[in-house]
Amino acid sequence: MSGQNLLWGIALVGAGVFVAVYGTLLFQFALGAIGFGLGFLLAMKVLEGQSETVRIVSAFIAGFVVAFAFYALVGFALWIAGAVLGLILGIAVLGLIDIFGSRPGDVFSLVVAVAAAALVAFFGRRLGDNLLLLAMAAGGSFMILYGTQVLFHSRFETVTTDPSSSLYQRLSLFLFVVIFAISGLAQRNERRLRRAVRI
Repeated sequence: MSGQNLLWGIALVGAGVFVAVYGTLLFQFALGAIGFGLGFLLAMKVLEGQSETVRIVSAFIAGFVVAFAFYALVGFALWIAGAVLGLILGIAVLGLIDIFGSRPGDVFSLVVAVAAAALVAFFGRRLGDNLLLLAMAAGGSFMILYGTQVLFHSRFETVTTDPSSSLYQRLSLFLFVVIFAISGLAQRNERRLRRAVRI
């Protein structure tokens, strides 16, 4: 494993663990961590033809820029959380299509991901605090899983340069659901305890 992959994987797992554990407690910081992960992953995807060094450096810069933007735009938290949750749900649906059928094409994948992000961002606001909890659990779980795949790429049959393919096998999808469930339940219990202490 190269040093760049090690750094890349550790950064994603670290940000993912922070979001999965502290997502609702330290929401603004968790939103910044999700922004970092999203900017990082998008830059890695967009710069796929470039050298590894250029991709990693650019991805870190893009990650910090998007992290700052998400942190500053906390007033639009429900919109951002809905879009993040929708994007990850769209990737999960594409993973199911790939597992039980044929691999989706790039255009179809883009349409599904963007449509899911837009729909959940628009309609998901009705869930209120539950939307934030689901988005933090999903965002953290996805970053943990993808970072783990980068760190142990020989154990997974995924293309680590393509974040959208990280849920395209049964083991990955299963691990994502398990991490998501643990994160969601832990944050739900933590929120319930905070409310009980206030009373």
